[in-house]
Amino acid sequence: MANTDEWMPNVEQVSGDQSQAMNYVRSLMSEGRTDEARAELQNLIDQDPNNTRAIMAYGMSLQRERRLEEAAEYFERAMEVDPSNGTAALLAASIGVQGDNPEYAEANYHKALSANPTSLQAMTGLARLHQRNKKPEEAVEVLKKALEVDPQSERVRQQLAMVYVNMGNEAEAKTQLEHALTVKPEDQRSAMMLASLNNRMGKPDEAMKALEKALAASPDDARLMMAIGRTKLAAKDYAGAEKVLRRAVNAKRTPRRREGGPMAQRMQQRQGGQGGQIRERIEQARGNRPPRPNTTAQLALVQALIPQKKLTEAREILAKVPRNGRASMIVQRMYGDAYAVEGKAEAAEQSYRAALLKSPEGEESLKKIDAAKADAKDGLKGDALVKLYKDEFTSRMENRREEAGNRDRGDMVKRLRERREERGGAGGRGQMRERIRERVQQAREQNGGEGFQGGMGGNMQGGNFQQGGNNFGQGGDNAGGNAGGGFLRAMMQRRRNQQN
Repeated sequence: MANTDEWMPNVEQVSGDQSQAMNYVRSLMSEGRTDEARAELQNLIDQDPNNTRAIMAYGMSLQRERRLEEAAEYFERAMEVDPSNGTAALLAASIGVQGDNPEYAEANYHKALSANPTSLQAMTGLARLHQRNKKPEEAVEVLKKALEVDPQSERVRQQLAMVYVNMGNEAEAKTQLEHALTVKPEDQRSAMMLASLNNRMGKPDEAMKALEKALAASPDDARLMMAIGRTKLAAKDYAGAEKVLRRAVNAKRTPRRREGGPMAQRMQQRQGGQGGQIRERIEQARGNRPPRPNTTAQLALVQALIPQKKLTEAREILAKVPRNGRASMIVQRMYGDAYAVEGKAEAAEQSYRAALLKSPEGEESLKKIDAAKADAKDGLKGDALVKLYKDEFTSRMENRREEAGNRDRGDMVKRLRERREERGGAGGRGQMRERIRERVQQAREQNGGEGFQGGMGGNMQGGNFQQGGNNFGQGGDNAGGNAGGGFLRAMMQRRRNQQN
């Protein structure tokens, strides 16, 4: 039950009145023009050294590049200017988490709570820090205080349930998740966590009941269908699994973002104006395309078809499944299962060996299997040969689960960050920044070098695109109706003059 609901800094979370200057800074940031954006922020800070909004925005730009010590200086400066600024303290705490400095993080979470004693972000962040530091009792204490602030928060109850599970108190964890579903019956995450917990407690019927109740509240939820299908597969109800997994294959996949979260609220706030219209057109275009089958659901469906000896359809699906990454190994294993059901042990063995060759440490597994075959007096054939491979697959799965259970979450998060940085830049955003730069350059070439403003100017990060002309704001060239229009155009002209 890994918790992925980490609080991440975003310029939209900085308090204060929205201004044309900050809109311009965000547009520069969104185009990948970070140095120019920081120059504008520095100008704002020079004009008003107490501008905490600009100070924090500068710090966040550094934090995104993992220049943590420099970013911390800006957040501390914002706290010096305004000791009651809880957002600055939260940002500083996030620096401590990212930089593996739990003492610094904890101190700033407490500063955030001193500024705002009812801040759920500060409470859940502090509780998560206690979890990572192996202090579950302290985490429980903080989360109980959070429930006093908002007893209906499903996210707090989910987090509290995870702490209880790690403490071995499964009954209390179950109580918290059931309460969350009472408040919000359609909550997918609570339902799936409760089902997983019930399975862990040896109560598969209760697990299925929780999932089916959640699916009744959200009948088109693909992830709930998948969870029900997998639960039925584990219970060897292959016909029941087939029925629900067929629906899951072409079901519309729901976003991972939960309704009501901070990111969801910001996205909903941005739906007005032409930015929302653009997103609507994008969604309509996607809706006009034929739905792409869910590969994970297809593979699960094959698992339900093979034991029922519906092998023709199973092989048709496997032939169409993309064979990239781990899917390639799974496809080979399922081909082996299909041959095994037909009694073709030698063909099954070829597919099983191909699957192991494509898997991590697969060669070690093959050495063990070959050794077992060599030790058999009369050789292994037929069902005995198939069982040898299936036992090895089962053993590998159990080992992975055990390793996952023993894995320290802090180490896991660290490894994920390292992998993202290897793929392209700090925080995994390097490749996205590069794609944005390429698009911006294409737009500039198409618009005769006028930059993004000519076709889709405005607050890209905020989603408020303004079409046509050289618009930044509602007024465009006729900015008399926009009090900030002249200021922003002057700022843009000043930046162009500096570049020239």
